[in-house]
Amino acid sequence: MAGSWWFPLAALLAAASASACGGGASPAPAPDPCLGIDCSGHGACAASGGRAACRCDAGYLRTTLTTCEVVALPAAGGCQVFPADHLFNTPIDDLPVHPSSAAFLASIGAGRLHLDLGTSTDMASDAYYGIPWNVVEGDLLTWRTVRYRSPVAGYTWNARAESDCAVGAGHVVTSPCTAAAAPTPLFPIPASPLVEGGLATGSPPPDGDHHLLIVDAQACRLWELYHVFPDGSGGWDIYGSATWDLASSELRPADWTSADAAGFPILPLLLRADEASAGAIRHALRFTIPSDRIRTSYAWPATHLTENGTASTALPEMGQLFRLKASYAIPTSFNGQARAILQAMKTYGMYVADGGSAWYVTGEPSAAWLGATVTQVQSVGSDQFEAVDLAPIKARASWRVDSARVPPP
Repeated sequence: MAGSWWFPLAALLAAASASACGGGASPAPAPDPCLGIDCSGHGACAASGGRAACRCDAGYLRTTLTTCEVVALPAAGGCQVFPADHLFNTPIDDLPVHPSSAAFLASIGAGRLHLDLGTSTDMASDAYYGIPWNVVEGDLLTWRTVRYRSPVAGYTWNARAESDCAVGAGHVVTSPCTAAAAPTPLFPIPASPLVEGGLATGSPPPDGDHHLLIVDAQACRLWELYHVFPDGSGGWDIYGSATWDLASSELRPADWTSADAAGFPILPLLLRADEASAGAIRHALRFTIPSDRIRTSYAWPATHLTENGTASTALPEMGQLFRLKASYAIPTSFNGQARAILQAMKTYGMYVADGGSAWYVTGEPSAAWLGATVTQVQSVGSDQFEAVDLAPIKARASWRVDSARVPPP
C-alpha cells in the first residue's frame, strides 16, 4: 500500500516541478503598462501597442502619452485656431508607425532638422526669414481689391478656379473666386502688411511664395494669399488665395490647393515664438522636402499634390505625417523653446506641406527666438523620425475625408 500510494504522489510532485520550470505551461502574462499610471487624475489609461496611453476626460488634453492637462488650445488674434478635435490639435503619439516609414525616410534622404525662421523683423533685411502673419479687425478697415496675376513669367495655370475671396459690402465668402462670380475680389489687407520675403519690387520682381497671412479677429477667419506683390499703384497682385473658418474642421475641396501646395493652412502649423517661449506648443507643425521626393498623390488631410515626383510607393504622399520617435530623449540641457518644439514633434507631429529643402520646419520671424534654440533643434537628425499611420483614425465610424475632425474611438 505504501509503495502504490507513494508513486502517484511522486509523479504529481514531479509534474508540478516540471510545470514550474516551464515544462510546456503558458508563460506569465506581460506586466500591465498602465500599472501606476493615473493620467494626472483626469483620464483613464489604456494599453496601446504595448505602451500606456491616456484617454483624457472632456476638457483635458493628452500632453504626453501618460499625462492629461486642462485644454489650452492654440489661438491667434484672440481666436481659437480650429476645434479641439481637429487633427492638427490632436496628439498622434499613440498611433502606429506607417508600414512604409523606412522607405519614406530613405527616399527623403538623411539630414538634420532646419528651422526656417529668423530673428529679424525688418522686411527690408536680407535676414528676414520665416512667414509672418497679420491680425486685423475686419469691420474697422477698408477691404482691398486685388488682381489675380503674376508679374513673374511662368505662372500660367488658373489659380482663381481653386481660390476664395470676399465680395460686396457684406464681404461674402465666394468660392471659387472666378471672374464671373467675383469681378471685384476683396481681402482684409492692412495698410502696411507683413509679407514673407518682404515687399518685392522691380521689373520683374524676384520670384517667391511671398505669403500674406491675415487673421480677421472679428470674424475669426483666416485668409492666406500667395505670390503677393505691390502693383505699383497702391494695390496688390496675387496669384492665389484661400480662407478658413477657424471654428470649423472642414477641409478644402478635393484637389484644391491653398497658399500651401498640400491645400493646408499655414498659420495653424507655424512655429511661433510666443508658444515656444511659454513652454508648450499644442499643435502640429509643417515641413518641406524636395518636390521630386513627394509621390504624385496626396494623403488625408491634404487636398492637393505636386507633380514633380513619381507614383512610387517608396515616396511619401503630400500631407504625410511624421513624428519624433518616442525613444528620442529630449536633452534636459536644451532651453525651453527647443524642448517645446521637439515635444510638439513627438506629440502632434509634422506634415509634409510643400516642396522645398529637406527637413525645413517653418516658423515666424521674431526677435524672441533664441540663438540656442536654432542650434539645439538643428542638432536632431532625420533618423530620429518615423512616419505615422493615420489608418486607425480613418477607420472610425464617423470619419469623413472632407473634414479634419478626429472622431472619438
